[in-house]
Amino acid sequence: MTWLSRIGAERRFHPTGVALVLSLGLALSIGSALARTGADTALDIATAPEPSTAVGVDLPHTDGFGLLPKPPAFTKVDSARLFAEGKLACAGPCVTPFGTVLGVADGAEGRSNCVSTCIRPEYSFLDRTSGVVSVHADDPKQDQLQYIGVTYQCVEYARKWWMKNLGITFGSIDSAHEILYLTEGQNLQTQQPFPLARSINGTARRPPRRGDLVVYYPDRADPEWRHGHVAVVVAVDREQGIVSLAEENYDNQPWQDPHAFARQIRLFEVGGRYTLLDVSPTVHRNAEGGRIAGWLYPLADR
Repeated sequence: MTWLSRIGAERRFHPTGVALVLSLGLALSIGSALARTGADTALDIATAPEPSTAVGVDLPHTDGFGLLPKPPAFTKVDSARLFAEGKLACAGPCVTPFGTVLGVADGAEGRSNCVSTCIRPEYSFLDRTSGVVSVHADDPKQDQLQYIGVTYQCVEYARKWWMKNLGITFGSIDSAHEILYLTEGQNLQTQQPFPLARSINGTARRPPRRGDLVVYYPDRADPEWRHGHVAVVVAVDREQGIVSLAEENYDNQPWQDPHAFARQIRLFEVGGRYTLLDVSPTVHRNAEGGRIAGWLYPLADR
């Protein structure tokens, strides 16, 4: 277990531990940790991939095949260096001023992170009673406040949307791309775990649906994609092949529709399998885009 994983498993928030949280995929879930038990094996109803194509990571409740293994975790030295670089990046120049509201989807505000590599040591919490999101420099030590994430990172937005709209959250990760490998979520009201499922991009038979989390692979050679990315599906038009996403820290630009979604990407169905491409429906290329790994959702939505 890495040092980052250890602090992510503690019940209370520890700002000194978060000092090594990384950039684009900033993802510690400090608060109640999700229990890892053998229940997943008993609950596994994943369809086995075709023998001739059975490659990639084997996880329960997986639709499709070919999920790539996670890359090795960053060392403590690399984590500390990247965090220091991220703090410097917050000095700008910013694409939009840090904290600017770029759009709102289903009551979840998306705000600017200045630039994608910025890491600002401030933390968002959700009041489970009122639904209000507040930002703190350290642990407010209030039982009704549920930790969301580091402001205003892509993982923070994904948790925020799930919390406000579905009443659920997900557990401890070091980078955004690791979300697709999670096997359990947590119900905020009951504090009980529930199984998560995933569809693998390009081989999935279940198309993305509203509320799914679209997860991108990392690219260690590119600082802006070092930790991958995650966005929330807020609408799907299968006839037109368009998926609308809400997110933070993709490009830190004002949303395409500030009252509904940040941007739209292409969805294709070929031979009963679904592929998402990080390309707008209005263009044919996206030189700054990323590689989508798949989409995650509660098993009940499978």
